[in-house]
Amino acid sequence: MANLIKMDMRRLFLSKVFYLTMGIVAVLNIAILTAVPMIVKLFTQGETSVVNLSDILVNPFFISWSIIAMYISVVSYFYADMANGYVKNIAGQIHRRSDTVFSKLAVIGVHNLIFIAVGALSMVIGNLIGSTFGTYTIAFDGQVLSGVLTLLLKWLLSMAVCSILLLMTTGVRNKTLATIIGVILGTNTLGLVYFGLDTAVANIFHTTGFSMSMFMPDSLIEKVNVAANTGIINAVVVSLVCIAVFMMLTVRVFNRRDIK
Repeated sequence: MANLIKMDMRRLFLSKVFYLTMGIVAVLNIAILTAVPMIVKLFTQGETSVVNLSDILVNPFFISWSIIAMYISVVSYFYADMANGYVKNIAGQIHRRSDTVFSKLAVIGVHNLIFIAVGALSMVIGNLIGSTFGTYTIAFDGQVLSGVLTLLLKWLLSMAVCSILLLMTTGVRNKTLATIIGVILGTNTLGLVYFGLDTAVANIFHTTGFSMSMFMPDSLIEKVNVAANTGIINAVVVSLVCIAVFMMLTVRVFNRRDIK
């Protein structure tokens, strides 16, 4: 298993899509965060505001839908071994071919951790450059640790989403469908569906305390915040349940199908 993970890690660090998508996110973060205060400085003379470092850290993607770039990289990585025949060659050399599924998820854990770290770092760099225009200052507040913990929860939730993408690529073997699902989950398009379900539940059970979005990884990844004590337990439970269920489904489907 360890050797399998090493080989998959090598595949990851040789992936051009990984570096390209991560680079796009970092450049967008820095460029936008630099341009916005510069434009504000040119056209307004407002008072200088204060931005907490913890608030910067909790959002590694300035444009929320840029998380799609991470999911596209994940789908590309998951499907690459099938596209080039790698999985067919390696499956016959290991005791349990389902180990390739677990290896992929382990490597994607590293992939997402690097992706989110680079996103958060580029946010900090962009804000530091933007603050030089004098429209705001950055304060090193006491919630920085909470910001880091929030990032870790976002990472865990991203792994829950990736377990769904793993089923679509490695189990169902449909890269197009996986990409579409990644886009839908990345843009939180299902928020409208969750709102409809909330309304239906409120009308049927005469309650207003239920929120479907607090039980879905694609919505929780935007809502979770340790400093504000929002969605912490939900994020952990939903992530672990989602990963367990979809990994089990992926292994079952993968083991029953011929490797091509």
